[in-house]
Amino acid sequence: MQALCARYSDEEYLLKRCKGSKEIFQRFGRYGIHKIWLDDMLPCRVYLRHCVLAAENLSEIVYNNFLDHTYLGDRITTIREYLASAGTGIMEKEPPGELKHLYGG
Repeated sequence: MQALCARYSDEEYLLKRCKGSKEIFQRFGRYGIHKIWLDDMLPCRVYLRHCVLAAENLSEIVYNNFLDHTYLGDRITTIREYLASAGTGIMEKEPPGELKHLYGG
C-alpha cells in the first residue's frame, strides 16, 4: 500500500478540491468548525509511534525523510523536533494491550 499526502492551505483546498465552494463551512460552521486545518492539533501518540516504526522498518533514508519532512499541524515543527521535545517518551511506551496487534507493540 502506498500513500501520498498533499499540502494545502485552507484557501488552496477550497479552490482546488472544493472548486471554490464554501459549503464545508456552511455544513460544519454550526459546530464551531471554521477552518479545515487546525494548527494546534497534535498527533495521537500511539499512531505516531506506529508511523515512525513503519518508516524505520522501510529504510534509514525513509526514516530520516519522515522525521525531517513531516510536520505537525503548525507546519513548522518536524516530527524529529517534536519527538525530541514535547513528544519525549512516545517511542519508549508500548501501545495499550488491546492495540498491540494493530500497532506493532
